[in-house]
Amino acid sequence: MRTNELYSAPSVQAVLGPTLRPGGMLLTQRILEYIAPEPGSWALDAGCSYGASLGLLRQYGLNAIGLDICQKFLLKAQKHGHDLVHSSLNALPFTSQCLDLILCECAWNLTDKETSLAEFHRVLRPQGILAVTDMFVQGELDQSWPVQCCFAQATTLERVQEQVMTAGFHIEVLEDQSQVLKKAAADFIFQYGSLHGFWQAVTGDPALAEQACTSAKEARPGLFLLIARRI
Repeated sequence: MRTNELYSAPSVQAVLGPTLRPGGMLLTQRILEYIAPEPGSWALDAGCSYGASLGLLRQYGLNAIGLDICQKFLLKAQKHGHDLVHSSLNALPFTSQCLDLILCECAWNLTDKETSLAEFHRVLRPQGILAVTDMFVQGELDQSWPVQCCFAQATTLERVQEQVMTAGFHIEVLEDQSQVLKKAAADFIFQYGSLHGFWQAVTGDPALAEQACTSAKEARPGLFLLIARRI
């Protein structure tokens, strides 16, 4: 199962809603309240899916652009009048130092992570802001995750910090938002009876569902919120 197939699956959307990520718009609002972006700034939603965050960025008076590699997501986002680009996060189609803010919510782990960080650094202006939410692991790193998703490349928070700082960013905020992930897991259990039931609904395969549950138990995934400034 490809990544975009997972996140466009009805079993996922039924619980996560149009944002397709744990925490939904609450974490996006938390980011924008912290950074208080100047109206007229240029912002990129990197991995925008259906464009849920783009409307909020525009409410803050930002010139917001959405980017995603999945054409299906962009076609739906286009119906809301958003400015959109079809591209990978590993090769951003923008000139250097042209953006003030990059928002990347539950999409970084789906990329070649160091390459995408280098691209974020390239297109941000000096002192520009990178805001990321994504999964991390607190247990054993399991490389055999059965479904391509944001859990599969998750690392420890220590490794996240190392990668971001090495790429040329100063970290201003790093929050453990794992309670948001626990809430999403509880919602999946309520909807499908168990996490195994959810993964079986996603994969259609009881064996893959069992493997996903085992991997999650070993990795003990959490969710982080990171805000960093380009230096």
